[in-house]
Amino acid sequence: MPVLDTLTHALSTLVHPLQLVVAWILVHLHSALTALGLDPAGGAGWSLAIVGLVVVVKLLLVPLVVTQVRGMRAMRLASPEIRRIQEKYRGRTDAASRDAARREQQELMARTGANPLAGCLPLLVQAPVLFALYSVLSGIGRQTPVGALTGDLVRQADAATLLGAPLSGTLTGALGGSGGLAGVLVPAVLIVLMYAAQVLTQRFSARNNPPADPTNPLARQQGTLAFVLPAVSAVVAVGFPVGVVLYWATSSLWGLGQQLVIGRLVTSGGQEGSRSRRAPAPGSPAPGTSAAERTEPNGPAGPAAAPRAGGQRPQPRRGTTRKGRRA
Repeated sequence: MPVLDTLTHALSTLVHPLQLVVAWILVHLHSALTALGLDPAGGAGWSLAIVGLVVVVKLLLVPLVVTQVRGMRAMRLASPEIRRIQEKYRGRTDAASRDAARREQQELMARTGANPLAGCLPLLVQAPVLFALYSVLSGIGRQTPVGALTGDLVRQADAATLLGAPLSGTLTGALGGSGGLAGVLVPAVLIVLMYAAQVLTQRFSARNNPPADPTNPLARQQGTLAFVLPAVSAVVAVGFPVGVVLYWATSSLWGLGQQLVIGRLVTSGGQEGSRSRRAPAPGSPAPGTSAAERTEPNGPAGPAAAPRAGGQRPQPRRGTTRKGRRA
């Protein structure tokens, strides 16, 4: 497809520096694995080098993940206030009310540090890396050297396989009869793992960062996208080299585990914040206590001031009658 080839070439030109970095990391990880005794021409060395690239990229993204956790914590704590603002201006469609609601939400975001887009940062940063890896591994199939990935290494990687499936081959090519049974099963299993991991990651993310207004149509659209986007990724991965699908599946599994950890951190942070807001200071009355209840330990009129039904005469308590006192 000429249009797709033109677009791919343009994007490759833009991320060419990143392609050099990806090729350099791959070559050095492969050299380190070879030094540990793996066959330099075997598929295990190149496959583990791709997995190692995932680890390197994810470790570089740790600062962004920390920012993501802080933003999600703040967003979780700010959700009650956001709902209060939305209820305050519900049904008021005039421009002044919309501006006031938007201004109050912006002030709340600035005061609490909440950022609804914090979870998108790691994905946005990783997307160019994925495309750079796609370009490098696609070049292996075309015998195209890139930076540290010299011609000899390109030919070596082109001959490498993962459980019998060529790393530079694609599922579509294998279905056409060029990859055999392994060429079909290996990428298919990787794509299924990738899809399942992405769906679970989206579900845990939605659970850890619920929308401020669940009835908002945008919130329902986000729930739909949690299944649509992984499905689109799976369809696109059918035409990707096995090496890229391996990277994508490994990255998705890492993201699932990372989301589980983030969920614990965000939930614990939200619970601590809620407790800190609810807990009264030592010696101070609990929230919602009236002035009469603050002065009298057993309520405004003591224990005997319980409400009476139908004007019934209050009965004396046991031990308070004259006979009881004599006893």
